[in-house]
Amino acid sequence: MECKNIQHTLIDFIERNISEDIKVQIEEHLLTCKTCRTEHKQLVLLLNDMNDIEDEKPAENLKLDFYSMLENEKLNIQSTPKTENLYIVKYSWKYIKYAATIIIILGIGFVLGQNFQLKNQNNSEIAYLKSELFTMQQTSTMASLMTPTASQRLNAINIIEKQVKSDEKTINTLINTFENDDNINVRIAAANALVKYSESENIRNSFIEILETEKDPALQITLINLLTQMQDERAKKTFKKILNNENTIPVVREQVQEGLKVFI
Repeated sequence: MECKNIQHTLIDFIERNISEDIKVQIEEHLLTCKTCRTEHKQLVLLLNDMNDIEDEKPAENLKLDFYSMLENEKLNIQSTPKTENLYIVKYSWKYIKYAATIIIILGIGFVLGQNFQLKNQNNSEIAYLKSELFTMQQTSTMASLMTPTASQRLNAINIIEKQVKSDEKTINTLINTFENDDNINVRIAAANALVKYSESENIRNSFIEILETEKDPALQITLINLLTQMQDERAKKTFKKILNNENTIPVVREQVQEGLKVFI
């Protein structure tokens, strides 16, 4: 199963609302996919937080009001002439039962409504806090990509790579780092971080365009491997161009030959 399909069924998986064969597929996927494991872990924590919210108990005055009404009714019956008592007791008790039923139903409805509102409020607050935290992390990481030392930029890329999701601004910054950074190791790290967003046309275009002109063997091999993994047919033309270039070193030539086998 693909990551996007896994992530759509994680809640059902956690709550055991899926068939056994789908459950097995998800478990096998989680063993090999770090991104989905992280998403699964965060969902488990969130659902646990929601389950920890205590249910509200009916207010004590609900019971007191009912008993107060019952006592008043008894006093009314006692003050009525005896000839009418049997008639009143018979029908008053009937209406008291109806009243009690209505009070209980209204009380349950009130409690359920309050509990539902409380859970919705807590869910909204949790979602807001997670969003704010994500934004702060993204801002800090983006700033680190602009720092003067290569080690700090590498660390920023490593943080982005571990994140479950990234916004478009972050991805575009990564592409820019991959294309223009002065340090070849930073560029290679950026390329590897971008591969999990390989469905993006911009990323595929960037990889192919850079490979056509790139002279560094390490980055060439990295891009050849990534494009082979993506199985982008457009890369075949670039691979052949590198293979036919007499200046291509043997190790790069060998990697291209292996990559071309995927497109046959």
